[in-house]
Amino acid sequence: MRYSLALSYLLQSVSALSLSVDSSGGNSSSQLLYGVLYEDIYHSGDGGLYGELIRNRAFQGSSKDRVASLDRNTDFWHPVGGVTLSIDDSKPALSSSLPYHLRMDVPKGATGKVGFYNEGFWGFNVDATKRYIASLHIRGDYSGSVEVYFNNSITAKKLSSAAVKVTQAESNGWKKIETPTFHPASSPGNPNNTFYFTFDGEALAGKSLDINLLSLFKQTYKNRFNGLREDLAQAVGDIGASWIRLPGGNNMEGDRPGRLGTWGDINTDGFGILEQMQMAKDLDLTVVLGLFAGLYLNGDIIAQKDIGPCVDLALSELEFLTGDTPTKHGSLRASLGFPEPFTVEWVEIGNEDYLNGGEPTYKSYRFRALYDAIRAKYPKMNVISSINPSPSPDKGNGGIVDLHIYDNEAHFASLFNTFDQASRDYPVFVAEYAAIRSGSNSGGEIGAQTFSMACAEAIFLLGCERNSDVIVGSAYGALIKQYDEEPRTVAVLKHTADQILKTNSFYVQKLFAANLGSQTVPVNATGGGFGPVYWSATKTADRTLLKLVNYNGNTGPSNAVKVTVKGSKATTATLTVLSAPNGSSVNNLPGGGGETSSIRTASLKAENGVFSVIFSKSYEIAILSI
Repeated sequence: MRYSLALSYLLQSVSALSLSVDSSGGNSSSQLLYGVLYEDIYHSGDGGLYGELIRNRAFQGSSKDRVASLDRNTDFWHPVGGVTLSIDDSKPALSSSLPYHLRMDVPKGATGKVGFYNEGFWGFNVDATKRYIASLHIRGDYSGSVEVYFNNSITAKKLSSAAVKVTQAESNGWKKIETPTFHPASSPGNPNNTFYFTFDGEALAGKSLDINLLSLFKQTYKNRFNGLREDLAQAVGDIGASWIRLPGGNNMEGDRPGRLGTWGDINTDGFGILEQMQMAKDLDLTVVLGLFAGLYLNGDIIAQKDIGPCVDLALSELEFLTGDTPTKHGSLRASLGFPEPFTVEWVEIGNEDYLNGGEPTYKSYRFRALYDAIRAKYPKMNVISSINPSPSPDKGNGGIVDLHIYDNEAHFASLFNTFDQASRDYPVFVAEYAAIRSGSNSGGEIGAQTFSMACAEAIFLLGCERNSDVIVGSAYGALIKQYDEEPRTVAVLKHTADQILKTNSFYVQKLFAANLGSQTVPVNATGGGFGPVYWSATKTADRTLLKLVNYNGNTGPSNAVKVTVKGSKATTATLTVLSAPNGSSVNNLPGGGGETSSIRTASLKAENGVFSVIFSKSYEIAILSI
């Protein structure tokens, strides 16, 4: 078994374990227990959730090999027909946010098609069953056609075509050109495709043409304009989360006309706060809005005398998102195509303000400056502190703290009872967690979480669920990463241009979120205690739910866990089991071996009121619904 020698636990017998589940007596459970974190990390936004398929579309800077630069260049663009491509900033600009554009110089005597093609984000997924639409902005003298199409790099086959006639004069300034929607003629079954923009060479011979904001969208999730990659958004929805924190994370500071991202990428900011809020609405997720609180990632801190504008920005952002159209910022939102206010009931002040020397000023003035202003205008707002304990003067929804836990598998398995004695005065959001190393390893991160790592995370989540009167919510970090760029660290989902990898952690969260109770109930154990089997029980109006994790335990009928529910007359139950071949199993991309973990559901009959849960694997997760 490919497994760390550091995790050399002895198998322990669970043959005598019996669990008696009470019908009442617990605490109310948070309905926000399972959530997700979105931030643009390793092309989770651009080249990921954001449906834009063109890379370096507006020449805002570029990144290669995880090194980002604001130097404007033609990265990912290639000339066609002998043209020369360069970056130009001649006026007028397309907009103040997009001052640079592509200049295409066409040689004298050119004939046939000229133009350029784009590599995309590690290729393009060309699907004949889906709609596409392309657009670009041009400036210069040109009368002729603009044709766009996919081309397969392996077969050199042209896979689609859409064209539009253009009559444009230099004096007209910038003009937007948009193609009709089109379907590719065929699906090549691989992402080794490029996308072409071509023009009539004879009409442009000896001339130049300026081009900017080139775009290509495949049909988006719920057909939203400027929307989401359909399959990836659906995968996020399939987690079944109840809330989302956005826009981060380490993604809150600075102006947004496109910028250097935190994680070695250029962020175009095409997937902005409005699109993110629409995503939350479409996925039916409660928003936890992250607000910049004066600590920059380079360690600079806004002085107390200068904190006023930072507070004003936070209030303006809240009005922009939630204000009615007569308000100043609400009317701006409406003018951008979002007339209905969004709902924001949760905010977090800052992010990880215990880093970069930020904690003293966070405690002394930064938190209270934002907190006091927000609670004065929005007295029912739930306010989260990014340090523990919270500097909040209030308990309850004004004194929530955010914990981030990244560690090895063994540490997560040890966290089962960590919140049992936690103060109930200050609720907790575990807004980022992940087992990032297998076993008890302390070295570098692992690229794909093993099934035993996911089981350790499940043990941690059982502890959160048992204490969900104080644990308000949890979210894995990170939600999405681009597989080609970042195969070396964990995420819930990883994607390529045409595939999605659903990790073992994805299925743990999906299973737990689908079986969230409204109230915890006590469980009385005989014949053994916690470990190697861990459990938690909750109930809904009509079901009792018992979650069990077998963590390197024994298997087979002789080691069955006997379960009874006090007062229940049920003779059948539903047993759902998440398992994998062994603890070291990992899930892969569909084209790289596929998933090793699986979920199976079966009906279980009671014998004299006793249900027997039999583990078939030493690492396994079971949920009994009675």
